[in-house]
Amino acid sequence: MNRKNRLAILIGAVCLAIVLLAVVLAVILDGRSSDPSRNAYQTEPTENSTEGPETPSQGQTTPPAPEDLPSSVVIPPKKDPQTGETLAVSFPCRIPGYDLTIEKLAPYTGLFVEDGSNTNAQNVAMLQVKNDGDYPVEYAQIRLVCGQKELLFDISALPAGQQLVVQEKTGKTIGEEKATSASALVVQRAKMEMSEEQIQVIDNGDNTLTVRNLTGETIPTVRIFYKYYMEDENLFVGGIAFTARVTGLGAGASMKIQPAHFTSRTSRVVMVLTYDSEV
Repeated sequence: MNRKNRLAILIGAVCLAIVLLAVVLAVILDGRSSDPSRNAYQTEPTENSTEGPETPSQGQTTPPAPEDLPSSVVIPPKKDPQTGETLAVSFPCRIPGYDLTIEKLAPYTGLFVEDGSNTNAQNVAMLQVKNDGDYPVEYAQIRLVCGQKELLFDISALPAGQQLVVQEKTGKTIGEEKATSASALVVQRAKMEMSEEQIQVIDNGDNTLTVRNLTGETIPTVRIFYKYYMEDENLFVGGIAFTARVTGLGAGASMKIQPAHFTSRTSRVVMVLTYDSEV
């Protein structure tokens, strides 16, 4: 099979995955996720290729070091108004001290995205979380106890005013269990830096990005952070954020890259950082 035929098959698979992804998540957000066979979907990994003097490396965002994290805050459970008895944590609920709302907890069947593997999974615990505040979330971890299970949900790079669905970080499942306790730790940023005066990032519409140096000096390292995104739902998919790294970008130079996991229709760049050394 020649290269043109392989490319056509790949594009067709990606388009099919986009359509199925939209249907699956619409079902979940409508609370109709009880039938796993209706939610299952598959896709094929895209081939990672680049053009330019350097080959960008791909990776996931790295959460802050433990010593940089704030203390976790307790999310209070609901209480019986008559007896004062502590009941289960009910949703939606606010994370105290932050303008973050956990909209719902639900099982999800489909691709597991949180480790970048996009493997199939069934009944994975999933949260829908909205950032109602003025500051983006650099990193957050939400902890729920449901029955005998401790569920952890890691969130990276959630812009202000946006929402996402995030799967349990290791793919733990959930059934009818209620959350009996919950806590969260949150790290916020002043803003999601886009480095507009130094770097221009152009989505070429074909699952590639063009990275252009707008300055008169070589930029040692550019890191581009992006997440899965559904524009029709105004929703980020997955707590995970990916990065593409470009090194040694010359003055006024451009580089075309095809980051792993990036598709023009289902991804959005959320932050661009530059560094004065190669990192």
